[in-house]
Amino acid sequence: MSKILVSDYDGTLYTNFDEFKKNIEKIKKFINNGNIFIIATGRNYLDIIKQTKYYKIPYDYIICNDGGTIFDKNDKLIYKKDIPDEISHDILNYLIMNNLFDITYIDTGFDYTKEVVNNINAIIVRDVNREQSELILKNILKKFKVTGYISDNWINITEQNVNKANAIKYLQKILDFDKRKIYTIGNTINDISMIKEFDGACVKNATEDLKCECTKIFNSVADYIDYIEKE
Repeated sequence: MSKILVSDYDGTLYTNFDEFKKNIEKIKKFINNGNIFIIATGRNYLDIIKQTKYYKIPYDYIICNDGGTIFDKNDKLIYKKDIPDEISHDILNYLIMNNLFDITYIDTGFDYTKEVVNNINAIIVRDVNREQSELILKNILKKFKVTGYISDNWINITEQNVNKANAIKYLQKILDFDKRKIYTIGNTINDISMIKEFDGACVKNATEDLKCECTKIFNSVADYIDYIEKE
């Protein structure tokens, strides 16, 4: 029976370039053997698609914006869950009033803009000062019904039910797949939902909070594929 592998991109699929090349070759064989490979990333569509085309990364689906959008291998949008307009506009007004709009970007689900539009998929704010960013995020989560976290360089804000696990469950339903045949791997906070939901793994460079959720740690995505194919 076919299996599904869902991998985070930055810090998981792509770590150092030599390991990255090995991961890509292993993914090609994994797909050729009749399996499904999915990238799940915090990046938006245009950002990640540049990576897949430049490095010739094969995939069946891409989950973007931490689960806010899903695209198939033909680059067709098949799922999009936006922040409700009234909430996204209130958040932007809050950021404007606190002189933060200059470091704020609006994500339409495809690309970034500085225009205040409807159907906003995500809002990101540059993390200039971690203590300040933590306070900003705390206030936003207290005031508005959204979800969010701080990555290496950004405060990331999405619709309250958006996460990688829910995006995978959407694909699981339309593909009619056995949950026990779905494998996930990541390296940081935005991967926790899919690691917990699907008893996933993490790579050796993962953050400690993610390692606490994992029962399996691998040197690379390629090594994890070896493990999956032996099961």
